[in-house]
Amino acid sequence: MKLHTLLAAALTIAPIPALAAGLEPVKPFAGYTCMMLTETAAQSMDFQHPVSFKMKPSDSAPNAGPVGNQVAVKIGTNVINGYVETVDFAFRPRWVAQKYLVPYHAKADPSATCTPAIMSNGHLGFDYSH
Repeated sequence: MKLHTLLAAALTIAPIPALAAGLEPVKPFAGYTCMMLTETAAQSMDFQHPVSFKMKPSDSAPNAGPVGNQVAVKIGTNVINGYVETVDFAFRPRWVAQKYLVPYHAKADPSATCTPAIMSNGHLGFDYSH
């Protein structure tokens, strides 16, 4: 897959941030918490093998698209085969390898918080506050 195709795909399925023009969080997405992707520099530059949503909790399951920087993880989900339950931007059930996720934090602003939210366009987004 060519780099520009991969980047275009990532932009179309990446979570919509609350700061995007004209979008606002309407309400929290209940039952989910904000996690963030954690990768080494080498992993983040490996465009041939991005961290991807999976259709099922298995390494052999089909990929369902690359994971964005923030992920809405179901609260209280059981880890199955190393994967946690999540949703993509259109609220479709997906799975992400737990080893790539950490609780949301902002090194530049330790008081910052992230809440999964339903945005004014009806898609998943994230509400950032202090």
